[in-house]
Amino acid sequence: MNKIQARIKGGKRDRTRASLIEAAAAVIGEKGFDRASLEEIAARAGMTRGAVYGNFKNKEELFLALISTHWEPIIPPLQPGAGLKEQMRILGKTVAREAIARRSYAAAAAAFQLYALTHAPMRRQMTKQNEAIYQRMAKGLVQFVPEKALPMPARQFVRVLDALITGLLFTYFQTPDLITEEIIIAAFEALA
Repeated sequence: MNKIQARIKGGKRDRTRASLIEAAAAVIGEKGFDRASLEEIAARAGMTRGAVYGNFKNKEELFLALISTHWEPIIPPLQPGAGLKEQMRILGKTVAREAIARRSYAAAAAAFQLYALTHAPMRRQMTKQNEAIYQRMAKGLVQFVPEKALPMPARQFVRVLDALITGLLFTYFQTPDLITEEIIIAAFEALA
């Protein structure tokens, strides 16, 4: 059992998949999606290429598993009764924490962004998935902040929030000394 597998709980299949996902994150982070080979990912995980195909249909499916495992939507612990500015402050603090936590996956996330830009089927899939996420986010937000208190309709506002989150994360990854926690929090508070 390699170091990655030793940290992962679950059955053998779960550990194998998790090891491959972690290895994919490392290799894709170093080389990008297009230059990362399944052979190299398998070797990094201490496995064979057959282990990859036994768990994933292809490199794209493995990549999607990596993104869904390590790049889930940021869900802040909004507070009932708090105003929009306080809710945005909570979101800003959550994004700042996640920026630090996700830094080790920044290169893989950037590789995914590039992949999505150059593959129309992936953009269509992302559009469909994001629309569902935005609907849930808008419903959740108006449970904490009345829609009339938002600067625009909730369905639009959550899209703006997502774009701001993505922009701040990637700018932080590139220039962490310039995009501080205070700046991230202030960016969200400015929306209130």
